[in-house]
Amino acid sequence: MRHLLCAVLLTAFPAALAAQDTVATPPPTGKLVDIGGRRLHIRCVGSGAGAPTVITESGSSSFSIEWALVQDKVAPFARICSYDRAGFAWSERGPEENTVEETMDDLHHLLRAVALPPPYVLVGHSIGGMYVQAYQRRYPDEVAGLVLVDATPEEDAEYLYNGKSTVGITLNYDQLASVYAPYIKNPPPPLALPTAVDTPYNKLSPDLQRAEVWAERLWRSRVDMPHSWITAESWRQEFVALRKRRLATPHALGDLPLIVLRRGRRTTDVLNQREADLVALSSVGKLVVGTESDHEIQLYQPDLVTQAIRDVIGEIHANHRHARDHLQH
Repeated sequence: MRHLLCAVLLTAFPAALAAQDTVATPPPTGKLVDIGGRRLHIRCVGSGAGAPTVITESGSSSFSIEWALVQDKVAPFARICSYDRAGFAWSERGPEENTVEETMDDLHHLLRAVALPPPYVLVGHSIGGMYVQAYQRRYPDEVAGLVLVDATPEEDAEYLYNGKSTVGITLNYDQLASVYAPYIKNPPPPLALPTAVDTPYNKLSPDLQRAEVWAERLWRSRVDMPHSWITAESWRQEFVALRKRRLATPHALGDLPLIVLRRGRRTTDVLNQREADLVALSSVGKLVVGTESDHEIQLYQPDLVTQAIRDVIGEIHANHRHARDHLQH
């Protein structure tokens, strides 16, 4: 299966088409939690007494299922929770726009509904890297550390504008609307529905592989072009805000523990530089390269993601000890 970035929204198709080929709904891997009239799916494992809770945020067309390998490895030393955004996998649909603001509100309500108090270590994959930065920007006192897993830098969200690939943050509202206009008027043909997973999803258990196929089909059936345009506009606005913050202040995150994981396969000098820019968000930021990984590092090298989470938690504990010792002296 392919998990694209912003461009994936341009492959939307009407929901009715998916009804032609469906698979049985698998049981949730976690539980459905009411956040005020609708339910979101979340799976938490581990106890992690004394450690911050780890919260994962998936990519643009990804699901909590894909964090299972990492969750199993993190559980012995921390509580780790993976959830699905509204309309993804088992989570019920919310506002059809699914803007960044609404998604962050959902997560904030969900964490309180399941009685998971801060601080958190947020782990974001792909576009999830933007979401966890957005959450930290809104609730800085709740976030103790970040792990960005092959995260999408703001310059990587590109669209086809006037026949050229154009960085989304350089477009204004009307220009981005014009990108979507022809697709809204004449939606592209439906994508082929997956019948099985490929690498690296075949590292999951057979039950989770079947759940991944089901979730992918369901997601494709729910993508709606007019509302996808609204989501893309909210992404653009958030990327612009994050870029302004990054350029305005060296080490915009201060000394927040931060590890950036970058894939080692199918990379470019431009992508490497953009990931380096993410590392520079924190004065203590670190870069780790997944030499055996493509985009889905959490599946190719779950041990690497686990170690990054462990290291961030270790740094948080060290900072607390240092602060405590300073007060005592």
